[in-house]
Amino acid sequence: MLGRRKKRAKTKLLTRREVAGALGVHMGTVTLWERGGMPIAKRGGRGIPSLYNLTVVEHWLAERDGASRKAAEGTGPTQGTLAARAERDHWQAQVARQNYETKQGLLVAAVEVERAWSNEVAAVKAKILALPTAWADRVFRASTLEALAGVERTLREAAAELLRELAGRRDEEPAA
Repeated sequence: MLGRRKKRAKTKLLTRREVAGALGVHMGTVTLWERGGMPIAKRGGRGIPSLYNLTVVEHWLAERDGASRKAAEGTGPTQGTLAARAERDHWQAQVARQNYETKQGLLVAAVEVERAWSNEVAAVKAKILALPTAWADRVFRASTLEALAGVERTLREAAAELLRELAGRRDEEPAA
């Protein structure tokens, strides 16, 4: 069994330049075909060209052209193809719009929004927790001099000042 290996018919794989020469098209056309779904026999890497089977490429082109012809004649799957292309174009336009708006600063990544919101919540929490320490003296003095009415008034003043500070305005009095 070891000596009996099946011989495969080796088909020569061609580079993009060779495929373009064989089919009489520009290399850029072959690149566009590749992006459009043309089969690649062996994908290249950095500095290594991709390789193509000319027979498979010709078969793919014939199928693609046949589908295009049927669509033009109205006998092929025009509605499905057109709908799929329209949907693809729609989403590509959406992605392009989002990229533009992100670059313009109109859209912000959710992670950044979450981070900013967390910082704001932490700042509010710190200010609220600092109220008893900052206002304890005034509340005690008000309770000694004015009893319950003084404590309520002082706490209302503390809340109003905190709200003004959080709103970024120190000059306006909130409605009582």
